[in-house]
Amino acid sequence: MNLKLIVLAIAVGFAPTSHSAGFYLKEQSIVSQGAAFAGAAARTDAASSVYFNPAGIASMQSQFEGGFHLLMPDQTVTGTQPIGALSTSAQEPLKNSTVPNVYYTQPIGSGVFGFGISAPFGSKNEYDDNFIGALDSYKTKLKTVDYSFAYAKQVSDDVRLGASLVYQTADIEQGKLVSSLLIGSSSTSTATLKGDSTEFGLTLGMQIDLDSGGVLGVAYKKGTKQEIKGTNTVSVDFGLPVPGVGAIPIAAGTYNAGGKLNLPSMLSVSLIAPISDSTNLMFDVTRYGWSSYEKLAVTTDWGGLLGSQVSEAAQNYSDTTAFSLGAEHDYGNGYAARAGVHLDPTPTNDTDRSYSTPDGDRTWLAFGISKTTDSGTTWDFAYTRIQVDKTNLNREVTDGVFAQATAESTFDILSVGVRIPLE
Repeated sequence: MNLKLIVLAIAVGFAPTSHSAGFYLKEQSIVSQGAAFAGAAARTDAASSVYFNPAGIASMQSQFEGGFHLLMPDQTVTGTQPIGALSTSAQEPLKNSTVPNVYYTQPIGSGVFGFGISAPFGSKNEYDDNFIGALDSYKTKLKTVDYSFAYAKQVSDDVRLGASLVYQTADIEQGKLVSSLLIGSSSTSTATLKGDSTEFGLTLGMQIDLDSGGVLGVAYKKGTKQEIKGTNTVSVDFGLPVPGVGAIPIAAGTYNAGGKLNLPSMLSVSLIAPISDSTNLMFDVTRYGWSSYEKLAVTTDWGGLLGSQVSEAAQNYSDTTAFSLGAEHDYGNGYAARAGVHLDPTPTNDTDRSYSTPDGDRTWLAFGISKTTDSGTTWDFAYTRIQVDKTNLNREVTDGVFAQATAESTFDILSVGVRIPLE
């Protein structure tokens, strides 16, 4: 197995489609995916605990864990109110994509070191550039990659503590239609923001072994604030209206630009509770600090009379709480199966919901199986079905002008992974 190629593929070789509420990608472990993430922060048998709760690796031996999630969306966004000559035709903005992840653990001294590469936030969608929603967003590509460096230790017979320092990269591309209908120009242009950023994050975790034989896990992920630096490219000359002055001409070209992207904190509490020697019930509650994502503000340096100008798009996400319930059964002979349900409310609202994330409340149904071979290698498989509530979009694209549509979505996810003991 060429680990260098795997790391390279994860670092640069994917374009994810958002499948959790908002634009969070929760698909970071195949074994936890199969239980709809119930008990994810309480597991002690998977190197992917580096991501969910680093305390979970404190009693592990050396292990490599890697996998891929094939994300298959079925989303239709249909305009309900025309704007000028722009189209309201049904759009299918999402395409199949893949999210990979890889983790590694190694005992060092009295503790265990862990390393992981994962992609926790991402989206990629595209509309026709004459669709009404293109006034808000005709193209969106967001990709974050986390490089996690974890250390965990058994501090008593019943308690494990762990922490991960996370180096996060972010790349973003977002384009919108600048319509002559809205700017009083004789032409229609597109404006495309491209940029990237890096930031450090932190994950803290604790696990407690219970007298019942179960495990309680608590993990906190600090939200990150990415300062995006890049360019804003305008395709055609147009006039930018300035109150009291009129339309100031903007020439087609590329201009320096930047923006802020505030990503949410997460607090998870998980429980694995045995009900027999071979069966566990599993639970998870996760609180997402989505309210940090109030707006997307982009500053462009147009030069000349305009100089730097800030453009703000309201998001007004709300904090949410997601719940998971699952079960896992060991059938013997190396076979185990798990299943779960995950209730994942959207942080978006009917007034500010963007065409870049036409999101709704989500219900996950997941099933997974594992097979451990005589060599100790475990193959993990999972299937997930996500049903998204039908949602409305009523986005104000300029003063008094609203791009209105409905969105209907379902998602299927096929996940394959492997856990390999290295000693």
